[in-house]
Amino acid sequence: MKNYRHRLCEQLLFLSVALVLLTEINGKLPKGPLKTMDLTVLEGTTVPLMIYLFTSSNSAVKTFNITDGVQDTLRIEDGLLYLNKTLDRETQAVHKVQIEGLNEKQEVVEGPAMVTIIVQDINDNEPVFVESKYEGIVWQNSRPGKPFMKVEATDLDDPDTLNGQIQYSIQSQLPKTEFDFFQIDKETGKISTTQAGYESLDPLKESEYNVIVAAKDAAKIPLSTNVVVTIAVKENLWKSPGEIDVVENSTGPFPQAITKVQWNKPGAIYELKPKDKRLYPDFPFVIDASGDINVTKPLDREEISEYVLLAFALDNNREQLEDPLEIAVSVKDINDNRPFCQEQVTFLEVQENEQRGSVIGTVIVKDFDEDGTKNSMLKYKIIDQEPKIPAPDMFTIGDYDGNIQRFNGMLEKKNAPDYIIRVQATDQLGDAGGLSTVCVVNISVIDINDKIPIFEKMEYGSITLPETTQLDHIVMEIQATDDDEPLTGSSEILYTVVDGDENGTFKIVTDEHTNRGFVRLSRRLDFETHPVYRLNISATNPEPLVTGVYYNTSSFTLLFVNVTDDDEPPCFKEPLYHVWISENASKGDFLFKVEAVDPEGGNISYHLTHDPRKWFKIDAETGEIFVNGDVDAEKERIYKMIVTAMEKDDPRKKSTVDIYVNLRDVNDNRPKLAEDTSSFFICMPGDEEKEVTIRAVDDDIELGPPFKFSLGQVHGKALKMYPINDTHASVTLKFGKHEDETQYKISVVISDSGTPPLQGNDFMTVQVCKCTDNKVCFIPVENDSSYSKVGLAVGVLLGTAALIALILLFVFLKMKPKKKEKTDPYRLELTNKEAEPLTTA
Repeated sequence: MKNYRHRLCEQLLFLSVALVLLTEINGKLPKGPLKTMDLTVLEGTTVPLMIYLFTSSNSAVKTFNITDGVQDTLRIEDGLLYLNKTLDRETQAVHKVQIEGLNEKQEVVEGPAMVTIIVQDINDNEPVFVESKYEGIVWQNSRPGKPFMKVEATDLDDPDTLNGQIQYSIQSQLPKTEFDFFQIDKETGKISTTQAGYESLDPLKESEYNVIVAAKDAAKIPLSTNVVVTIAVKENLWKSPGEIDVVENSTGPFPQAITKVQWNKPGAIYELKPKDKRLYPDFPFVIDASGDINVTKPLDREEISEYVLLAFALDNNREQLEDPLEIAVSVKDINDNRPFCQEQVTFLEVQENEQRGSVIGTVIVKDFDEDGTKNSMLKYKIIDQEPKIPAPDMFTIGDYDGNIQRFNGMLEKKNAPDYIIRVQATDQLGDAGGLSTVCVVNISVIDINDKIPIFEKMEYGSITLPETTQLDHIVMEIQATDDDEPLTGSSEILYTVVDGDENGTFKIVTDEHTNRGFVRLSRRLDFETHPVYRLNISATNPEPLVTGVYYNTSSFTLLFVNVTDDDEPPCFKEPLYHVWISENASKGDFLFKVEAVDPEGGNISYHLTHDPRKWFKIDAETGEIFVNGDVDAEKERIYKMIVTAMEKDDPRKKSTVDIYVNLRDVNDNRPKLAEDTSSFFICMPGDEEKEVTIRAVDDDIELGPPFKFSLGQVHGKALKMYPINDTHASVTLKFGKHEDETQYKISVVISDSGTPPLQGNDFMTVQVCKCTDNKVCFIPVENDSSYSKVGLAVGVLLGTAALIALILLFVFLKMKPKKKEKTDPYRLELTNKEAEPLTTA
């Protein structure tokens, strides 16, 4: 009994503490109904720990119970799920319990549901290297970044979190160097050389290095461990032999060994390839199993002067043991090519007065042998000259550059217009055994410009031209002569107005055959600005005169031109006009002003000679133009009119100008339905949906689309609308099954894109009618006209009889007792005036 009271006190105390805790954490502790769920608990958490509060909307549930699971790890009291002991994720990462809800009789009324407790990792394990120490070998000149060994560490923490993700780093290197020789991949632990290690590792200087490698996890506060890596440096035998020389056109025997490569260990497989297959379609090299490289045939330096080979060392799986070695093979030259002339005949020119020693040209000779060697270095000499007048040695040539120079005698074109010389070029610097060739050089003697042009007249007098003279009119022909060689730059004459024509009114064209000059008019004459011209004309050659010869007064002449006045029509200051105006401009608004001037200073009047719509008027005195009517951009977007300016004293003197008035659109037209989309029909009965498309139009040019559509309401009718694009919308129509033949006018409101927008109110007409089998509205055929009067009479009689019958029926119904009126659910009631049905005949 005492134990019972003790346990009861403990339970009461626990409940009190629980109530306090619940009050504090009710807003923080996750809670909810009993269902299958996953809950997360951090490993190493202090216990006891409340995990979850189960609630139930079922009033019968009084308690919750764990039916399956680790009872000593988890417990549940008053709906609170507790953790009883600290969890370790590395021991067990997941715990599962099954929970059910019990009523007062301890009967299961809810559940059971499986609850999974996932243990969340904390960083409580440091990385551990797989081996206690590591040893590796690196070969001298190992490629930077290529791993030669690897270290590995493990971490018991969750590998899917930063706690279990390991990163490697090198802490130090012994002996120390200015730059680190080794590097490690932080993700994989693979160790390779740095660029400094590639260049500096040498077993003769240092044969062994100790590297401290650290492995740490990636947690916010990481845990780490270290290991010592001992690296032995070995001499690298895999080295390029450098550039290899092979003499061209060797006589063999072949194959002929030229160099050797060797891998660091026995058993490597060797392979040889060209660095660029496109350069060596025929590859004349092979490598044998011992690494000896051989050339297989004679080489030709003039065909290929250098080969670049790639030597590979492979393992038994034909994987590369190291980067291939690049070996350059240089083909050495022998004198096996004769010199040749670049041109079959070399053509040169020399002036008559060319000074002795002047270089007049170069004969170019090539040799395919190697540049910069005796095999291609040439020596030149002249072996013949024709004609040999006035001396057999009129020219000389540089021994080693091929430059031909003036040497002897006087050149005269009339005595010897051309010289033919033969030049011998020999390689090996002209030594015995050299190969030679002979080139032909043609030297033409050029006349010098030592004569000046001379005018036949010192003055061409005076001529008179009206100011209306047409352009390109020949004003005068002039002539100068030149005694230099005809049809050359020395005798060609250029005529120039050097004074008296600052505006370039005249130009002079030379006949290339006769040297005759034609003075032409290049700009229109204007008596008012320039009534007289005094033209000073020179005659010169395009070639410069020789030293000591100068142009004098014989190369100049005078021409006087008098311009006569002519009464010209007025001239507008602009060739045409472009103006802008809004289409809502008012009558009397000022548009703009045109201006014209009369060259003779006469008075001018202005007239609108083309104004088809009479939209404008002009002030005859000032040229000011005003709005005279209602301009409309919808009628004319660009309106053309013509203004005429005429002299008051002589109206025949007149000129015109085109004026283009650009009308800016104004939002002055309301949008409306297009006629072809404003009327539709529905077949009886009207319960099927019919989708129709309506389209809006607007007379405004720029301020129409995009349109916005909305529908008026028809009581009891299903109408839906949605836009299709800027100008079209779709309307879905659906009427009742018991619809009578009738018409409906449905209001459509359309807004345009103006600012502010204009709204247009329009109607779409819907006809409910009987339809043919083809879903076309049935329209009965009218009776023949010959029976129209009889039909009308019969109709009147029948109508009268029907009216009498209706009156009698009305009286009869009034005499009967009244009954409660029933509402026809299918009766159409229209509350919108814009949607009233039209009476059908």
